[in-house]
Amino acid sequence: MKKLSILFAMLLFVLPLVAQEEFNDNRSFKNKVFDVQNRNPNDIAAAIKLLGSGFKGAGISVNPQLRTITVRDFPENIAAIDEAIKRLDRAETAPNIALNIAVLIGSKTPLANATPIPDDLAPVVKQLHATLRYTSYGVMTATMHRTRPGNGVENSGVAEPALLGMTVKEGKPILYNYTFHQISATDNAINVDRFAFSMRIPIDLGTGGTQYQSVGFETPVSIRQNEKVVIGTTTMGDKALIVIVTADITK
Repeated sequence: MKKLSILFAMLLFVLPLVAQEEFNDNRSFKNKVFDVQNRNPNDIAAAIKLLGSGFKGAGISVNPQLRTITVRDFPENIAAIDEAIKRLDRAETAPNIALNIAVLIGSKTPLANATPIPDDLAPVVKQLHATLRYTSYGVMTATMHRTRPGNGVENSGVAEPALLGMTVKEGKPILYNYTFHQISATDNAINVDRFAFSMRIPIDLGTGGTQYQSVGFETPVSIRQNEKVVIGTTTMGDKALIVIVTADITK
């Protein structure tokens, strides 16, 4: 009985000290509200959760509507959380995408006034000689476009009839158009939901009238960084149009 009395007295002595210690520690807590500018506040809060002390009374609260994170903790923990939020709450920078598109003409006979094949496309043309039946190649048009993921690219122009071995009535041009629909990007490749190329050719009806005929193709596209891809061809009599695209992705 005497031993129990001594133990009870010791507990009475210790418990107030523990309560006093918790009280003092809680009094040293600080509060800080962080405004989240660029990212999802819930994602930020999940990432910084382990930086809290975990001490009774400490905590992290998120308000998605106000885009704020409220922290109650020791000053050193709040300082660590502050630094982490500064690193994490940064705007995502969409990569810059440069699309180099070249439309080549393939012909069974020598091409008149065609722009020579540039050196960077020579390896592609060498492969075309091995797979297609055309002996001569030239450049109809070559353009570079800059864009970002989520956007598209569209371009149009007028083709030189002599390059295609055609004659057309005055005032009736040969028109071409191409469109990259919905471009997305990864670290080393781009994807295009749909690439469309079309050419409108004026056809003489022989009765004084002219009717436009459309030729072309549509296809999804995936291009790795700096890869030259033949994404489609379309034929026009004894000639063909070959579309080659190269993608360059930079942050």
